[in-house]
Amino acid sequence: MRMFLTAVAVLFAVITEGNSLICEHCTNMNAESCSGVFAACPDNVTHCVKGLEKSNNGPYVIQLAFKGCLDPSKQPACGKEVVFRGTDMSLWIKRECCDSDSCNSGDIQVPPILQTPNGFKCPDCSTDQSASGCTAVGNITCVGNENQCADFTGNAERPGDIVKAYSLRMCATKDACDVGILSMEKIKAFQFDLKCSDAIKV
Repeated sequence: MRMFLTAVAVLFAVITEGNSLICEHCTNMNAESCSGVFAACPDNVTHCVKGLEKSNNGPYVIQLAFKGCLDPSKQPACGKEVVFRGTDMSLWIKRECCDSDSCNSGDIQVPPILQTPNGFKCPDCSTDQSASGCTAVGNITCVGNENQCADFTGNAERPGDIVKAYSLRMCATKDACDVGILSMEKIKAFQFDLKCSDAIKV
């Protein structure tokens, strides 16, 4: 009987492993897309993901194309328009999620970013030298679906860069405020505070 139960357990493990979701895995810095190997995901993963993440710090732009198994904690950000945009600094990510084997293969499709002013504005300031806040000396005109003003203070790390102290005030989409800075793929935030409020009608 014990031998029978052991055999059943082994068979169940094999079946479970065989049913793991298969996703393409790759990253490519400063590129529009990437391609890589197909591999099984952990048992708790139900979706594959592919996308682009971009951050601007003055003239320095970092863009990352990525594909892989979707971190379950980031599933609420699937299909969301996550945009934080100031004059000198901005964060943007597009993430596509799907739930079948190898479904994240192929090119990453990114819709054009809307640039039309929408009648809202927000205080505008940024620094990568302090996490204690910054004082806005002017406003930034919001565009597209940016209808929130975001205020971020804390420490963050961009891909290929060191951890820095940031203070940012900028326009943001409601999706960005709802899913937060932790929805970014490779940009990491530590000991931070993010507050959002309705954008100011021009």
